[in-house]
This record gives sequence, C-alpha cells and structure tokens, in this order.
Amino acid sequence: MKTRTYGVRLCGTLWAMTLVAFGVTGDLMRLKILPALAALHDKGALPASMRIIGLSRRPWSDEELREHVQDVLPEAPEAFLSRFTFLQGDATEPTTFTTLARALEGDDALIYLSLAPTLYRNVFAHMQQTGFAEREGRTAVMVEKPFGTSGADAEELYAQLQKVVAQQNIYLVDHYLAKDWIRSLGELSVPREDIAQIHLYLWENLGVEKRGALYDQLGALRDVGQNHLLQALAHLLARAPTPLARAEALEQLPLLDPALSVSHALRAQYAGYRDTEGVGPASETETYFRVHTILRLPGWEGVKVVLEAGKRLPRSRKEVELTLKDGRTITLAERPNAIDEYETLLSAALMGDQSLFVSMREVRAQWRFADAILAAWATGTPKLISYPPGTLPSPDSA
Repeated sequence: MKTRTYGVRLCGTLWAMTLVAFGVTGDLMRLKILPALAALHDKGALPASMRIIGLSRRPWSDEELREHVQDVLPEAPEAFLSRFTFLQGDATEPTTFTTLARALEGDDALIYLSLAPTLYRNVFAHMQQTGFAEREGRTAVMVEKPFGTSGADAEELYAQLQKVVAQQNIYLVDHYLAKDWIRSLGELSVPREDIAQIHLYLWENLGVEKRGALYDQLGALRDVGQNHLLQALAHLLARAPTPLARAEALEQLPLLDPALSVSHALRAQYAGYRDTEGVGPASETETYFRVHTILRLPGWEGVKVVLEAGKRLPRSRKEVELTLKDGRTITLAERPNAIDEYETLLSAALMGDQSLFVSMREVRAQWRFADAILAAWATGTPKLISYPPGTLPSPDSA
C-alpha cells in the first residue's frame, strides 16, 4: 500500500473535514477538548460543515452522546450538539476501523487519539490493515503525549504511523507548546552569562486520582518530564523559536552518568499510591523525580539544570526559576492564557499548521535524555523512596 503524500496546509483557511474523537467519554475530552471545540464553534472558527464522530466502547446512540456533551457543556447550543454522531468501537479491534472508514464516506478526517499511549501501536496497525492509507479523503492524526514509552518504542510507532499518514499530516501533541509562558521563555531579560542555575518545577498537589492503571505504566518522568519539562527547557535554551533549534538544544544535553545516578537523581513514590485502583501492590513506579545535569551547550556552558516534578506535593507549582551568579533569583511562572491551549492547538491543526506541535527530531532528543535516566532506575539506582503526601521528598527519607 502506498501512503498519500499530500498535506493539509491551507494557507490560513479552515480545513473542511470530519473530526474523529477516540476516547470521547474520557477525562481529557471532558476537561479540555470538548470545551475547546465549543469555544471555537462559538467564535465561528470551526468549518460550518464539520461533523464530529465520537468513538467509545459504550453502546450509545447519537442522542446519548449529545446528552453527554450537554452534561459537560450545559450552555452548548443545539447547532454545536448537532455536529456530534456516535460510533461504538474498541481501539484494539480492527473491525472498529473498517466501520469508521465506512462512516467517513470519503471525507477528509482529523483523527484525535485521546487514548492510553499503550494503545497507539494497535491503532496504527489497524489503520494500515483496513486501508486508511488509500481510502478516499485525506487523513491526519493528532497523537497525545507521551509518544512511546522509550526512544526505540517511539521510533517504531513513528515508522508504523508513516505507513498510514504522510509526515505533514502527523500532529504530535504536547499542550505545553501552546502555553504563552512557555513560548515566551526564550525572551529573557537577563544575559545568559549571568545565569548559574535553571530549575524547572512541575509540582502537583493532587494524586493520580482515576489514572492509576495508565499512570502506573508511565511514572512521573514519562508522564511530564520527557515532554513538558524538556520542552520548557528547550524553549529557554534554543537559539531561535523553531522546532529545529529546540531539537538541536535538546540533542546537546549531557546524559546521566550511571556512576552519578545516586548523587544526580532522586525518585520517590507517595505513601498510599499502591492502594490506588489499577496500581500494583508492589509497584516501583515513581510519582516524583528530581534530576540535574550541567550544560555544555554553547553560551550556556557550566549552567546547572534541575528538573523536578511530582504528585501529592506541598502545593501546585509550575515555573522556571533562574538563579543568577550574584545570588538573585528570577521566577518565570505559568499564568492564565487568554486562550486555552487546546483551543489554540485545535485551531492550528484545522489550519494545517504544525508549528505548535512536536517534531519527531525533538521526540528523539527527549527520549535520548530520558532513556538514560530510566536505564539507571531499572537497575535500582537510586533506590525508590517513599514520602508522605503533601511533603517534598528528600534523600534523608530513604
């Protein structure tokens, strides 16, 4: 089978297509994607003829899906609700994709995968087997992070996806790229040579909540470190605000030396995590990590970088803290966006604009850094420690 090679870049015009929402009843859809679609509809920023096929394993009718959307968005107008139709299906079953291809009726399609990353391999294989590469109408795919569970896995997934979808129609999602404060990190008001340390924080005071089964397959590093924190760092270090410059900066990050893994890394799990539904009773999954390295990137030589993220910490904290050589600190913190990041991402995809999505070269560089840490952890170094919820882990807890 030959993959279609034409793109969907539309020069500022909306792409008339059908949006296919896998996982339409899931939390990401409920909290982010459905509200973003409704906001775009209200602004007239969705193609007038665009329909939305919601796909889930539940045995629903079109009307039941519309009732669900209205429960999520009580103010949603009938004109928005009428865009939705329902398709029952399981992402692990090839028949789902045969049925979906028939439902699309040759329409162009943007397929949004709001699924567990462990299902991507099945989805891409079934799309290939059922002829999505050759069907009438162009196909684009939006894939949520993390893309893969390792560098090797990401490469295999990407090769698999390219057999079905042309490169210019692949949108790898990391919503941090659509946050205003992340995009502005490269606009520093202080000279690089004055910076001694960069500390990136992604603290959450909540636990894994209902994500136990999924989170236990990932852990904090794969969930937010390999993507969100490294993207924030890349925006800060890159010589220009482009995917190529971000990738080049990430490619030069020094890898964790296994001999230094105890002194340069900390991994921990909050007490009670193993009691969460979907989590194994002997789980070694980290819910917190802190790692540091010393930059060798030209213009940043000798600057210490600390990456820190976790669940059930003392407070929510999403910021970058710069420590200057004179001892002063500058904090660059998340602030409310004028426009929600998912609204921005969906709007970009509907325009065929890939600039707010992660390039595969960036994904490779991110996994290169994360894989070295995960390899050390796989040997039990450093030892996983426990911390009481609401506290900050420390090596003394071991």
